[in-house]
Amino acid sequence: MKIKSIAAFLALIPSIRPTRITQKKLCKDCKFFIANNNECAKFGSTDLVTGKNTYDYASSARNYDKKCGEDAKYFEENTMKIITVPYYHILKYWYLYPTISVYILWIYVIAHEK
Repeated sequence: MKIKSIAAFLALIPSIRPTRITQKKLCKDCKFFIANNNECAKFGSTDLVTGKNTYDYASSARNYDKKCGEDAKYFEENTMKIITVPYYHILKYWYLYPTISVYILWIYVIAHEK
């Protein structure tokens, strides 16, 4: 009984085709992505009175084929991630850095107290 089931399984192996999940281009890896607001710097408008730029959300740019679309037509690799990722992290958690500095100073003073 086991031999028949093994033979049936082995007979199916040549018909099984490996499928690969194609890697989609992600907005977080694009140079136009503004991480702290989830916006796309490629699409937006400028207020002609104040000069302030307003950008479209990255999700809305990816949902419309006239803009970037699902295939990411305007995607450009972010080669400056070593700078942009820490920059947006500091923007998001700016309020923690003075506290961390005070704790480090406090630990240093306690460790060197005699």
